[in-house]
Amino acid sequence: MCSDTEQTARGSSEGKPRYRTTPATEHAEGFPIFLSPQEVAALDEYRDSDPYSVEEGLATPFHQRRVVSTLALVGKALQSLGRPSRILDLGCGRGHITREIQKAYPETHISGLDCSVSAIEYADRHSNRICYAVADARTPPYCDGYFDVVVCNNLWEHVPDPAAMLAEIVRITATGGFLVVSTPSRYRLRNLARVLTGRPVAFMSDKHITEYSVGQVLEQLRYGGFDVVEVTSSPIGTYGLKLRLAWLVFSAGVALFRSHHRLESTVFYLARRV
Repeated sequence: MCSDTEQTARGSSEGKPRYRTTPATEHAEGFPIFLSPQEVAALDEYRDSDPYSVEEGLATPFHQRRVVSTLALVGKALQSLGRPSRILDLGCGRGHITREIQKAYPETHISGLDCSVSAIEYADRHSNRICYAVADARTPPYCDGYFDVVVCNNLWEHVPDPAAMLAEIVRITATGGFLVVSTPSRYRLRNLARVLTGRPVAFMSDKHITEYSVGQVLEQLRYGGFDVVEVTSSPIGTYGLKLRLAWLVFSAGVALFRSHHRLESTVFYLARRV
């Protein structure tokens, strides 16, 4: 845990995060930066535009499901905790989902972290009630056990070693606190169809390092010190008749053999720190 002397000035007031290290610098807008100038330049993937086109796609069914599913699991975590809570959106990008969490649960203290200074500039301009910081999600600068809920929305597939990142998430999450993870299902319907016809799986984005099966994510979470409370997936979507029939057949097989596979594109996990 952090002592009072380990807090930054920004983290010393009520509702502000507590940091265990001093930031390398502070942005002109007031948020802390825990990266060197060289790292800031190298990691600023939002410098020219949003590489994931989240803002343009917020009205699409895919992003609507991301928001609704994330809020639902955060709500279950907060209900279980039954107390005023601190939430961290880890790898928050421009803060679109962070702001949705803040609007849905205004009584909580919300923080957002991303390695892109341009993303955090955008996020900070669009909300004065969320505490943002620039840092590497694999080495979050917060004090031990500070957060009650940590959200990792489609971050898992972007890091080379999610188990190492999970160890840091465990460190900053209070005992009995919650982790909400969303990540693509490696063996979603389209990829199962590819595998059955002798083709390799296809990633949802060329920015993904890899994509995991549901079973692999469950193993990672349990190994990392979390009990998985719920696994849910977004609706299959509006596919044609042939794909709907195939989905029904595959779903029956998945249920029959109690497989960990999910046929939808993205799977959401709610896990509690032991």
